Amino acid sequence: MLLTGVSAAAIAACAKVGEDVFNHESAPFDEPIREWVLAHQSSLARSVFLLATHAGSPRVIIPSTAVVAAWLWRRQGLPIAAAVVVAPAVASAAFLIAKRIYARARPAGGARLHELTYSFPSGHATASAAIFGALGYVLWREKMLSPAEAVPLATLPTLLIGSSRVYLDVHWATDVLGGWSVGALVAMMSALVYERVRTNTRHSARAW
Repeated sequence: MLLTGVSAAAIAACAKVGEDVFNHESAPFDEPIREWVLAHQSSLARSVFLLATHAGSPRVIIPSTAVVAAWLWRRQGLPIAAAVVVAPAVASAAFLIAKRIYARARPAGGARLHELTYSFPSGHATASAAIFGALGYVLWREKMLSPAEAVPLATLPTLLIGSSRVYLDVHWATDVLGGWSVGALVAMMSALVYERVRTNTRHSARAW
């Protein structure tokens, strides 16, 4: 029920945000947020968000996830590693394909930070939601984390990384919302794969 509910919400959010961006109807939402953020900049906050955006780059967190997956494989076995590895791989393909379809220009801050690729959806938001969502779920199901620990792992880094993209003016707010939606859907797909493999593996073990 949990996976089905979150997946349905993610699909609905993907459809709504994607439609608004495709039809160029997101400006009344995006522009006031951008104006407010630019009017409330500080050097300290900018330094924090720059650190978050560099740490949350797909080029950083996807290889890091492979290392974590290898450690989990060694400690817990294939079902965990498979679920964790699926998330960033699918997320990467999803946001690269979507960027080419939408071909949306970035806000002006993108040029200042030499980020010149298309804007929608945010790759940082997509990858972080997929990776941390899947990781938090798997660690909770394997009883390596309590729910009180797994939920912050799944959400807080994703929120910080996505927010950094808007604060640094390299993405519109709907880029991040779209990325979070796609990433959440990928995380739920990974969780479903994990549950299937986990169930089959344990059934096989009982048969022996």
